[in-house]
Amino acid sequence: MQFTKQLFIWHLFLLMSIMAIAADKPAKHPKTGEPLVIDVLRGSPKIDGKLDDWMLDYLTPAVLDTKEQVFPGAAQGPAAWKNPADSSGEFYVLWDDDNIYMASVMKDNKLSMQKDGSGIWNADCIEVFLSTTKAVPPHNEHYQWGFNPDNKRWNWCNMDGNGSREPDYLKVKSTKTGTGYICEVAIEYANVKSLDFKAGKAMGFHPCFDDADDGPDRKLQMTWTGREAHDQSQGFGHIIFSDKPMPVRARGKLAMAWGSVKTLQ
Repeated sequence: MQFTKQLFIWHLFLLMSIMAIAADKPAKHPKTGEPLVIDVLRGSPKIDGKLDDWMLDYLTPAVLDTKEQVFPGAAQGPAAWKNPADSSGEFYVLWDDDNIYMASVMKDNKLSMQKDGSGIWNADCIEVFLSTTKAVPPHNEHYQWGFNPDNKRWNWCNMDGNGSREPDYLKVKSTKTGTGYICEVAIEYANVKSLDFKAGKAMGFHPCFDDADDGPDRKLQMTWTGREAHDQSQGFGHIIFSDKPMPVRARGKLAMAWGSVKTLQ
């Protein structure tokens, strides 16, 4: 009886340990309370800043467009945010065997990029975090890259110990639009050694952007979770890698990943 009791306690301890190291749940939207999760389809877009080969209507973006997503600790905080036309963004993600691709479609009525190198965060800038799915204190288990409409780029946090430099492996091409700008990037897996890119796997994802309006310094920061960009202590949002390919255009038709075909109007 004593041995049985000890065996039960050991199995209970093992189960609790497994649960402790398992993936944490994704963060929730600070306004709607919905889990921040998007599926990532397979695709290999050309990095040209145009997004002609991204079927955006068939992809689920991470959307940053509410006052609740403005981080209150950045400069003027929520007081600096007027409406989505002033500052907002949609972040799309694709993947293939070699790269993860991101397209940031931003609304920003005033562009200002007066910073260089590691300081590009302190102006108009996109910041993207990829991470484990563990809820841990800041800076422990994530990568952090930044890029902007002038195609400047930087890598701050790096789980492989190779950060604080300009990442030559990150390809970026941007286009300024009438309502803001587009940034399109590709990041090679060979330079993200501590994360595993496989179908069915979940990964932490935290897209953010900084806005300086027309001044030299950042006025606000908006993040997917509404928390400080690095704050992984309560988890980031999640992306889940799918085996399904993105639909492709072919001779006036849209070939769907699941076999059906829809004629374009």
